[in-house]
Amino acid sequence: MSRLLLAALLAAAFARPARALEAAAAKVDITPDLSTERVWLAGFGAKGRRPTGVHDPLYARIVLLREGGETVALVGLDLLGFYLNDTKALRRAWAKDGEDKVLFVHATHTHSGPDTLGLWGPMIGVSGVNKRYMARVNGRIVEALGLLESQLKTATAAGGRGTLDPRGLCRDLRDPQVIDPNLGVLRLQGADGKAIATIVNWSCHPEVIGRENTLITADFPGPLCARIEEKTGGQCLFLSGAIGGLMSPDTDTENFYETARIGAAVADAALALKTPARGRGLAYRAEKARVPVENSRYLLFLSALTGGHDLSRADGAPIKPSRAWLLSIRHLLFGLTEKNRPWIETEVSVLDVGPARFLGIPGELFPELAIGGYDGRYSFGRPVVAKDGPARDLASAPKGPYLRDLIKAPVPMLVGLANDMLGYVVPEYDFQVRPSKSMLPRLPGHYEETNSVGPSATRILTESAARLLSEPRP
Repeated sequence: MSRLLLAALLAAAFARPARALEAAAAKVDITPDLSTERVWLAGFGAKGRRPTGVHDPLYARIVLLREGGETVALVGLDLLGFYLNDTKALRRAWAKDGEDKVLFVHATHTHSGPDTLGLWGPMIGVSGVNKRYMARVNGRIVEALGLLESQLKTATAAGGRGTLDPRGLCRDLRDPQVIDPNLGVLRLQGADGKAIATIVNWSCHPEVIGRENTLITADFPGPLCARIEEKTGGQCLFLSGAIGGLMSPDTDTENFYETARIGAAVADAALALKTPARGRGLAYRAEKARVPVENSRYLLFLSALTGGHDLSRADGAPIKPSRAWLLSIRHLLFGLTEKNRPWIETEVSVLDVGPARFLGIPGELFPELAIGGYDGRYSFGRPVVAKDGPARDLASAPKGPYLRDLIKAPVPMLVGLANDMLGYVVPEYDFQVRPSKSMLPRLPGHYEETNSVGPSATRILTESAARLLSEPRP
């Protein structure tokens, strides 16, 4: 036997088996128990609404993935948002022994779920978060993750991307008229051919049901996922995309027929989308980003932020939560300068699963930051800027490449409200507010700025995303 043949046989004998992707999926009910848990509905106005009942359940939908030594859980929550500190607490509870486990958390942003951010309580400035409810949600997710680890099985990942005409489904309430029509689908299937999970990425606010509603509901993502689960037999995970701007359901009526109609339309488009792209590989990376709190209203109510973020100075020195009120009073009386304004930490993330690449942005990203569209290519029949509306200086708008251009994968998925919630991520050229401390009255056509951490965050987050996307896949 030649030395060359012997070497080949020895190499084959000791070669590691090819890494196989494994997957499991489940959903757990996280609907508040209104008989024992007092909650306030979030999403509209400056204070919460007392719920009078439950129209449909809220879920935490989980897809657990493992390949080699990498374990990643995607968790989709039927909630308005989930702060970074809440995500970190969930990670610690799951990976108790410091195991190499990654958690990618996303909130669908339903406007008829409980306040989880502390901004919609019984009165302005009073948190509506029920800590006992939040602890129960975390406990149910951790329990489900533990169970799913024992149910992992070999899986294949196939995906596809397409476009969905938004007319009749989603509209843009703020000029310039730019609607992201991208529809991304990733299908996970077991060796037996049965569906494990379908992940759908599309952009629109889950706010078919408006501010007068007092019933808990997942809005259109609820019937969307229910339809896909019924048709495939597997679980469904819906990930909201670039919903800033403001992407709102294209309907003149606020009723549950419309939530079902929009949910079914998006579900059927996802089910019909061909998914030829295949691939293996699981990789996650994230970058910490520090952003200044520039929103004057947030500075007046800093205590509402301290539950979800750790405050620090510009030089990175920590600020004790107990000092938040002092900073707010100082801002009210004298104003905070750029030097003594607090900062918070957030994160931007990239997740590769087979042919799909997920870019996680911790807020409500304006679609023009994702796809451009200042030339009208994504206005879908409407003028880019209305003649009778507020003027927009499109000449100062950022040029490409835009974020979706940088997601170089067969199935690019841009995910908003990922691992954190900083409010709207507004293009800097169009960020305009009143100079008053209350930022009121709002400038016409500039609502989103008053619910954004500030203009500097846009540049910091997009630059972080560009760096992550430029790195070679591990």
